[in-house]
Amino acid sequence: MQPACAQDQTQIVTAAQAAPADVGPAAESQTQPAEQEAQTVPATARCELHVWPTENYLGFNSGLLSGFGMVGTLVDMAAHKDHVVTVKDLMADYLGPKVQLAELEKVGILKTLELEPTEYRIIFEQPTPSNEALKGNPELKAATKALNAKIKGGQRLTDSTNPCYGELLVTYVMYHKAMMYGSNLFVGTLYRDFSGPGGTVVQSAGAVKNPLELFPPKTPEAVEPAMAELRDAFYKDFVEWSQKKLKK
Repeated sequence: MQPACAQDQTQIVTAAQAAPADVGPAAESQTQPAEQEAQTVPATARCELHVWPTENYLGFNSGLLSGFGMVGTLVDMAAHKDHVVTVKDLMADYLGPKVQLAELEKVGILKTLELEPTEYRIIFEQPTPSNEALKGNPELKAATKALNAKIKGGQRLTDSTNPCYGELLVTYVMYHKAMMYGSNLFVGTLYRDFSGPGGTVVQSAGAVKNPLELFPPKTPEAVEPAMAELRDAFYKDFVEWSQKKLKK
């Protein structure tokens, strides 16, 4: 069962009753430079794939005594300077934008999207920011509105005019816990291929889930296994998303 807050993937960021967030130019981030080449560009590369990781971490708990305020409070105190650690804090720590990009490269972004590796260069864009980043920031909200209008209108999010062009966005990373279904990781993913005849846009969107048994960690000794599990779930989410949601 897919949570309601993970159903609409056509926004830059989606969450339950949350405003979408900005892709990059207006969002200040120290975690990943904009327009960074992902790898050595093949001499035969004629196409572009722009990739946006995310800083938007969501938590949903439908069980009794729900809430994330104290989850993980006793874990990794030295790293977090004794402040309350939430599930969203831990996801940001264990699965930041750079880690997301590393996991995507480990999977093989082009291979997974069924794109020819010798014809594409990958360009990393700034992360999509969190809903919290939008609060009290009118400029960011305005940029968000404009960018979501571009998505709805089938327009590109960059200034590139390359006829062979695509965009891959991670819109959110969500920890979802329910009494009947246990804990799962959902990753909102949006892929837009502009390489069709006349620039026709083919859009693939959605999220799949992967179970979590060790995350969030309950003891300091469980931190490393929980971190590895979370990253592995992100890896598996992208592979399964491509198998179930990617339009061929």
